[in-house]
This record gives sequence, structure tokens and C-alpha cells, in this order.
Amino acid sequence: MANTVYGPYGKTTWSGATGINIARLNNGETQASVALNGINADLSGPFVLSGIACTKDGTTANQLDIASGRAYVTMSDGTTGLIVVGADNTHTTSTISTTYYLFLKNDGTWQWSTTSTGPANSLPICQATTDGSGNISAVTDVRHTAGSPGQPIIVASSMRTAVSSTSTQLLAHLSSAPVSGFYRATLHFTYRNATPQKVNASFNFYDYDLNLSVGANFMAISSGCAGQILNGSQANTPGNNQTVATMPITGFSTAGHAIAVAFTDGGGTPNDVVTAVIERIG
Repeated sequence: MANTVYGPYGKTTWSGATGINIARLNNGETQASVALNGINADLSGPFVLSGIACTKDGTTANQLDIASGRAYVTMSDGTTGLIVVGADNTHTTSTISTTYYLFLKNDGTWQWSTTSTGPANSLPICQATTDGSGNISAVTDVRHTAGSPGQPIIVASSMRTAVSSTSTQLLAHLSSAPVSGFYRATLHFTYRNATPQKVNASFNFYDYDLNLSVGANFMAISSGCAGQILNGSQANTPGNNQTVATMPITGFSTAGHAIAVAFTDGGGTPNDVVTAVIERIG
């Protein structure tokens, strides 16, 4: 099933000599549909309204499955139009030890490659990290979701991401902060490692006043390391099969620089499930 795109608006130029015919009447019906499924760009920017979550396929190790959903994307004429994503979208990986980036383009097609920058007016959807065999080892959710008036706007998230690598994983990663402002990062993870490690988890951003990249480590408020800063040198490990809640972190970040939650379970055999969210709050 192909993705359905409502837009951009296609205007008919009328004059005294322009006749009414079936083609022009059909065009009017189409543009009515575009208008009914669009949003005034002055009121709301592009975002994912629902669905379009990405997961590693349960059978094919190098296949990314994309759920159906609805997104509002900036069209070629600057309006914000609806794209309905079908339920049968998939992509595969092949390159070893790299990161693939998925963008939904405003014509309803995808950019799926190792290029971290998407086309103009595209929406970032997810990132997939590959292992030494070219199979998917972790999927990071970077969908821009809708923010209601007066509520924080989620700019990046990674929901229940499976982490099996001992290398540092950038979760809820945004390559370029949309505006200079106040951001809040939250982290929760289920720790599963038969040889428990001292986790390193931080909120990384570009400090507006210091004019440099900084990392602030999360503090655990549950599990065997409750009350300890997760910097890899804390006194205790979480313990195997533990749920770990942390205190949120805030920071004033500069527009145009990367912000991310970094997570490292640096030894043993990780089988963690990690959720991270970054919100713009001011």
C-alpha cells in the first residue's frame, strides 16, 4: 500500500474564457480534500500525529518495520499537509557498524540511507544502528510529535529501544536543536545484564552561555544504585533484572547543535530496554 499524500494545493487559474469541465470540477474536489486534511502553517509546524513507529523485525535481523500512521509535513508550497502512511513499509540494512537514517519526504516516499541529513521539508522518523554483520542492533525513535498549547514539545524520543551493544548509544538524538532554549531530558530503563555493569547515562547538549558541548549525567532514584550519579564510576551497579528510574535533567542549549541522551552498558551481555525523551520547555 502506497502512502497517501494530501497536498500540495493545486490552483486552477480562471479567466473569462475558462470553461467548466469535468477535469476542473475534479480538481476542485481534490483541493477541497487537501484543505480539509491540512493545517495552517502559521498555527502548527510539521509533526507525527500518530504511529509510524519503527522496530526491528522479529524474523529478519536486518529489516526495519514501519508502523502505519499519520504525519503532517511541509509541502512544496509551504502549506502543512497530511500524509497517511500505510502498514506495509519496510527497509533493510547491509552496511556493517554504521547508522541508517529514515526520513519521510513530503511526497510520501522515504529517504533511507547512512546520510544523517534529510531532504528539505522532510520529517526525521528513526535511526537504526547496525552490528558487525550488518544487522540491526538498536533502533532510535526521533519522531517529532504534536505539542498542545501550553505543553512541552517533544523534539526527540526513543521508546523502549533494545540495547544489546556495549558501545555508547545515542538515544533520543537530534542532530540540530530547532531553537536556542530550555530543554528537559528524561530517562528510564530496564536493566538486564547477567554481569551487571556501572551504567554511564547522560544528557548531552551545547551550553548556550559556555559556548561548548557539555554532558550532565543522570541520577538513579531506584534499583541497586539509587541516589548515585550514573557516570560509570558510581559505587554500585543496578543489579540484573532491575527497573531504573532517574531524575530529569534540564539545560539551555544552542540552536543548530546536537542534543541527545547517551547510554552505555559497557560490558557483559546487555539486553536492556531504554526509553529517553527530550522536550523543549522554554
